[in-house]
Amino acid sequence: MRSLQLKFSALVIALLVVACVVLAWMATRHERASVEAEIERSAIALAKNLAQDAKVPLIEDDQLALRALVQNAGAERGVVAVQLAMRDGRVAAALEPAFGGIPATLAESYENGVYLERERDRLSVAAEVTWSNDRIGEAKIEIDLAQLVGPILRETRTQLAWVALGVTAFGVIAGLGFVALLVGPLRRLRAGVERLAAGDLAVRVPPTSRDEVGELTAAFNEMGESLQQKARIQQAFGRYASDYVLQTLLESPEGADLKGVERDVTVLFADIRGFTRLSEGLEPADVVALLNDVFQLVSDRILARGGTIDKFIGDSVMAYFGAPVPSADHPIAAVSAGVDIARAVEERNAKLEPGEHVIGVGIGIHTGPVVVGNIGSDRRTDFTAIGDSVNVAARLEKLARAGEILVSEAVQRRVRGSHRLRFEGERQLSGRQEPVHVYSVDLPASEAAA
Repeated sequence: MRSLQLKFSALVIALLVVACVVLAWMATRHERASVEAEIERSAIALAKNLAQDAKVPLIEDDQLALRALVQNAGAERGVVAVQLAMRDGRVAAALEPAFGGIPATLAESYENGVYLERERDRLSVAAEVTWSNDRIGEAKIEIDLAQLVGPILRETRTQLAWVALGVTAFGVIAGLGFVALLVGPLRRLRAGVERLAAGDLAVRVPPTSRDEVGELTAAFNEMGESLQQKARIQQAFGRYASDYVLQTLLESPEGADLKGVERDVTVLFADIRGFTRLSEGLEPADVVALLNDVFQLVSDRILARGGTIDKFIGDSVMAYFGAPVPSADHPIAAVSAGVDIARAVEERNAKLEPGEHVIGVGIGIHTGPVVVGNIGSDRRTDFTAIGDSVNVAARLEKLARAGEILVSEAVQRRVRGSHRLRFEGERQLSGRQEPVHVYSVDLPASEAAA
């Protein structure tokens, strides 16, 4: 009987050992697949980021910047080779040892701009470097999967082997606890990656250990920090381009949606009157501070009315309404923005402290067809409006006195039901043969003071 119990106990223990081995094999296989999938996604993201950052340096053949990019990418854990290649296959910068996992030319093998090749424990990733829809080079990265995944799997097998040797009823619970403890950090890491992919750049996964899983978690957190920093750079770049232009560039880096197109828009010019004379007695820092103060005031009113700020020209601002997003009432929005600017200037002047400078702004507005889109070269472009309507608005602004808003007849026909206008007569604008009927926008003192 005792022999039978021993045999039964041995059979139970054997079954438990087999069950533990099977569970360990399944857990290890699942874990490896999960880790490798995350590494693959991280490698693709790293290659794409390297390709994105290498555009300008490759075009300009900036060896210093290229070497810095390669060294930064090579500092990532598991990266054993990095290479930036020109379109003709010539290596622009590389991290030793020599890159050997991917052939030099892969144009026919790319899928969505990325090429993957796996050989045993090596994962090779190549990303196209494109500029204006043309491939100008390749960014290549090689990952040593064994370096990242191997230590995790070796530690797992060792721990599970000890658990299998001491299997008892408690061993079953301990084994399940161990599996849960092992998979838990990876699940949290995967959840973090999913949130990161969804756009939550602030997500972080607290490391629960100092082993390889903890190091992988720390690497994920470092990647999140890097992406968040790039988002801050993108946000800073947004100060130099309109939201529409920035979003279009992000969705279509080649700028296909920013080609010139003819639109009917309303152009507004606002200029600080007497600024040259005023700035003669100021220090350069004070001149900049005064310009920024006035430009902030003008920009806020233009953007509040849905306008697009084209550029700052010295002490004047050019903006247009009705593009790039079409709007039926763009003349009314432009005149309303002009009225808002005039009122805001009066309010500013009324609140000045002793020693501060009174400023006046003259505004010119005209409605007509222009071409709106990218103007420039493949190295430097501006998203701007070009056409005779821009010139007419600029000439009207030159005629306007401080605190005055002058509009053309084309604007008057579109806004006379919304704003009170006064006919100022015919004016001969510089560079035009035919005189232009000019109207001023009536801004009663009571409204300006309100």
